[in-house]
Amino acid sequence: MNNNNSNINNGIIVAGGDTDPNLAALVTAFEISGKPCETLLVGANSHPKVTWDFEQDTLVINGQQWRPQAIFLRYDVFTNMADNRPSTSFRAMAWFTTIAGWAIAHPEVRSFNQASALHTTNKLHVLYLAREVGLDIPKTTVSNDHQLLSSLVAQQPMIAKPVNGGDYTRELAEIMQTAQQKEGSLAAPSIVQEQLVPPEIRVYWIAGRTYAFQLVADALDYRTTSDCKVIPLDDDAIPQKHLQALGRLMERLQMDFGAADFKACAQTGNLRFLELNNGPMFAAFDAACEGKLTLAMAEFLSTP
Repeated sequence: MNNNNSNINNGIIVAGGDTDPNLAALVTAFEISGKPCETLLVGANSHPKVTWDFEQDTLVINGQQWRPQAIFLRYDVFTNMADNRPSTSFRAMAWFTTIAGWAIAHPEVRSFNQASALHTTNKLHVLYLAREVGLDIPKTTVSNDHQLLSSLVAQQPMIAKPVNGGDYTRELAEIMQTAQQKEGSLAAPSIVQEQLVPPEIRVYWIAGRTYAFQLVADALDYRTTSDCKVIPLDDDAIPQKHLQALGRLMERLQMDFGAADFKACAQTGNLRFLELNNGPMFAAFDAACEGKLTLAMAEFLSTP
């Protein structure tokens, strides 16, 4: 490790949940590329001691002062998935906010999506921008109007998902069977869209490079099943107009890392843009392409 001061850790930090397989894959990529990295892992059994002194502008973790050249940070979803306690979700957010806050406050520290870090990616805003830059999107309505949603169900197959994420995609007809309403309104608005069909495509964007995959699963939302196959696609498998429009969207959002999801229109077979994730999981996709994703990520984070 190249330290200007032997008492200060200025390497690359990979931070997040101690059971996150995505972080493990990235650490392996750093090892393969011969570039050193450190880990800052938190979870049910990991609680590092951290102090950020604003007056001295120092970040001290477990007694060691850190001034990293780059940080890769993921929110720890896995600890809360294991115990489902509000307290673990609260702790995960506190850790994420602390490390992300330090990184944002120090723009010389290299990280993905650095220019967009000061604002939260809003799913509805991204969907609206996607249409503006030339990506085809499904017919979309955002509403909690019970009568309107009931009429949409009667017209064609529709799906629904939360406007702020955090839950799986479900068929709107299934939701409406048990939906509770008050004076004609549901408790919260949802994103309601025409139901698309396979193929389901994910495109990772890493500093201008794209990596496409097809997901094959017998489920409306591939995340609900363990029987999902990830297939790497050739560079020319995705129409160039889609990739060019995705590039314009990434530029508008000032993002250099993310994953865009597409499915096909049932009537035409043309791909429709669904959403853009600025902190996607990638371990399974990385394994499918023999480590190309994490090597590209490590290269970006290691470049001054």
